Amino acid sequence: MKQLLFTLLAFITFLNTVRAEDSHSFEGTSWNIIRERLFNGENSNAYRFEDDIRFQLIGAKTHQDSAIVTQMIVELNGLLETIQIKMVDKDPNFTLTILQEEGGQSSNSRQLTSGYNIISVNLELGIQGAFSDKESIKQIYYHTIRQLTKLFAPRFGSSGYGGIFDSSKASESEFKEKDKDLLNQLYSPDFYKELRKNTVRKYGFLYYLNLRFEGWIKKFSIIVTVILIVLLFLLLLSYPAISSSQKGFWDYLKRQSITLIGISIIYGVYSLPNAIPFFEFMNGFYHLFINLVELILYGVPALILIYYSDRLLLKRINNFYQQQIYVLITTFLFILLSYWLISIPFAFSISREYGQTFNITDHLRLTKLVDITIIASLRVLYNFIQFRIQSMVNQKDVEIAKMKELKNQAELHALHSRINPHFLYNSLNSIASLAHTDADKTENMATGLSDLFRYSINKENKTFVSVAEELEMVKKYLEIEKTRFGNRLTYEINAGESTVEKQIPKFLIQPLVENAIKHGLSKMKGNGKIRVEIKQEGKDLLLSIFDNGPDFPDEPVSGYGLQNLHDKLDIIYGNQALINWENGAHKNFTIMLKNQFEL
Repeated sequence: MKQLLFTLLAFITFLNTVRAEDSHSFEGTSWNIIRERLFNGENSNAYRFEDDIRFQLIGAKTHQDSAIVTQMIVELNGLLETIQIKMVDKDPNFTLTILQEEGGQSSNSRQLTSGYNIISVNLELGIQGAFSDKESIKQIYYHTIRQLTKLFAPRFGSSGYGGIFDSSKASESEFKEKDKDLLNQLYSPDFYKELRKNTVRKYGFLYYLNLRFEGWIKKFSIIVTVILIVLLFLLLLSYPAISSSQKGFWDYLKRQSITLIGISIIYGVYSLPNAIPFFEFMNGFYHLFINLVELILYGVPALILIYYSDRLLLKRINNFYQQQIYVLITTFLFILLSYWLISIPFAFSISREYGQTFNITDHLRLTKLVDITIIASLRVLYNFIQFRIQSMVNQKDVEIAKMKELKNQAELHALHSRINPHFLYNSLNSIASLAHTDADKTENMATGLSDLFRYSINKENKTFVSVAEELEMVKKYLEIEKTRFGNRLTYEINAGESTVEKQIPKFLIQPLVENAIKHGLSKMKGNGKIRVEIKQEGKDLLLSIFDNGPDFPDEPVSGYGLQNLHDKLDIIYGNQALINWENGAHKNFTIMLKNQFEL
């Protein structure tokens, strides 16, 4: 197992070390020269004349000089199928000027306009008289024929056949059969069809696409990379935020493994265009797999270092922006350290095996530093996005809480406004019933009712009042009703010492007392007794109203005032408030408010 792992790591490191310098062992065919010299990743079409060439020769001294050029043109016309070269005296688009001056042989070629509208070639042959010697003819052929297309530096080094399209000097070139075949292929009607057929057969369809449309493929890979990065961010942001200080090591590593695999795939897609020329030799999509394994091998040790660094040091930094500077630096350093620790020993072994001098600065390429910097920056960007989203969520939570509070306040005010008219209605009826029989009682009831409304107005903007304040209002209400019922009504109010300062919702007890009288005493022929009891039971506050009236129906809460009470408790306390009632000798209605005391 160790040997297998060593072999895999050595293979990956070897690829990283040599693939930038690796070269194809191209055959010296015209199609390989076309692929090597006529395309550079920017042009999707090879440069060639699409219209006939109007050729003008300037500087010929003798008929023999013109005959040499004419012979070259005849030879070229036999190779070029899509265009013809014609000798003209005016309006040329290709001019060859021969300057026969002393000073040695030199040449100068110049393209006057973009495309192939006008070409001017100036040759300083450094001779007098005819230019029919072998070297002069080489100069003419070399500089004329090379202008029939646009050449780029070879992608993988010289093709090594020594022809005009391969040599850098005219004196070292010969117009060989492969040059003729290249021109014949380039200026054939089916050039692009044959180029595709030959390239796909030898290197595959992806290689052909990369040859013709490398610039577009790189742009497309960048777009796909950006899309994948966004999708990875959305995936990570869909999970609850965790940090190394919040979760155990395995949970953290499991979560970050998703990120690691995602980065590996994204990096593979991004670097795929650079890998296409190697497909023939490396069995297709090796590059994506290599980068996936490579980043995992480098990433896992880096994640371990990041985990313990964050756990020990990051939590000590309180400022968020300082934390992100720390994250950027440590992520870069830990990935770089992990890369060195894993790859350098194997690169050193390979260098020693091949008798090469190992240089650590050559091993660490600028592109690798850029890749590590991008990964560290993306981690910081993710933290910023997550921080911003969490800030907006927190702000929305605060706004929702405020809106909910305002809603509850509005509903409570609405409930209070429903209680007051109901209570006023009952009280005025009581006053009206005594107005013609007992003026003193009528006055007492009116005064008591005034006190009650003063209490209501003074507490209008308050949701909560103390138990003592609420019981004071209940007492005034009972005094009003006692004036009405006389000796038929007796009441008792008891409150534990620990309960009197507790805050309870306004108008919580009064509706219960009102219902005890309305549905109890008013329906009795005998005397009625009301007892209000407030006490602490453990952590809970109990508010009970006892009366000796008829038993409650099955659903007493359906009463108008009690429904109001039920709604109010649900708004304020939710499931922390309970309502209970009991019939029989100890008939009572009780409200339990949970967790109102600390033990």
